[in-house]
Amino acid sequence: MEGKVLAALLGTAIGDALGFPFEGLSREALKDVDLSRYHAGDFPPGTWSDDTSLTFITAESLVERKGLDLADLGQRFLRWLREGYLTPFGRAIGVGRATREALERLARGVPPEEAGGRGERDNGNGALMRILPVVLWYLKEEAEGLLRPVHRAAALTHAHPRNLVACGIYAFLVKGLFRERDFSRALAFALKEARLRYREGPLAEERRHFERLERIEALSSEDIRASGYVVHSLEAVCWVMAQTSSFEEAVALAVRLGEDTDTTAAIVGGLAGLLYGPESLPPSLVEGLVKGEDLRERALRFASVLSTSRAADSA
Repeated sequence: MEGKVLAALLGTAIGDALGFPFEGLSREALKDVDLSRYHAGDFPPGTWSDDTSLTFITAESLVERKGLDLADLGQRFLRWLREGYLTPFGRAIGVGRATREALERLARGVPPEEAGGRGERDNGNGALMRILPVVLWYLKEEAEGLLRPVHRAAALTHAHPRNLVACGIYAFLVKGLFRERDFSRALAFALKEARLRYREGPLAEERRHFERLERIEALSSEDIRASGYVVHSLEAVCWVMAQTSSFEEAVALAVRLGEDTDTTAAIVGGLAGLLYGPESLPPSLVEGLVKGEDLRERALRFASVLSTSRAADSA
């Protein structure tokens, strides 16, 4: 448990850092690029962005508050935005529109439960990219006990029902990866759970947007978009995971899809870390992370607390 969690968090940072220099580029432009030799503008190689910051801040809040505390999480996110807390160089990098607008509402006194945007345009992947620690924290819960905090944490910035369903499917996928040592079977488990849990009620209508996940392995690369739209993002992540058989292969393919390269690779990195374990993380990529030792210590703390909690629950 501890090793898989550590690999998932560090894998997120590695994917983010690998994809960050190429954000917005087309897959044609990335076809023959040496991914190890580039940096983003004035930022050195190994620089990570909002994907990593918000994921690790979420993990920190869960540990210190002993569970999901939306008010605390929102204030930590504001500190990131305003003060550059838990960033590579003291300022927030890659802030998404929907996240910024939600945090600005929060700063004006809107309750955290009401801060996230609920419009069609609020369906970016800014919640999906940071939800992993919440899923891991509540993984032992039954379906509803897992979905409730996942939905609440996502809605802090992205409250449209489509985003909640995307994060719910992802949560079941993570759960599936702890049950299975095979991505295809884990995805089948996730989709079965999603059909069951989203079969009625206000979120049921949104499930149709994710129907292509049922046949994602049969799609070609031309069928896949890797934009910031949450549906595209989840499809791209699942397609990459289904097409690859190692951590390094997965994050590289995620980047080469182009478009929202850092977020696609960050989400893939988290899942690939879970699937392949800590020994799969290339030492050069781990050691090359800016403030990598700090990230490792934070990931270890989260993994240790989670592992100790699981052990106590089983005693």
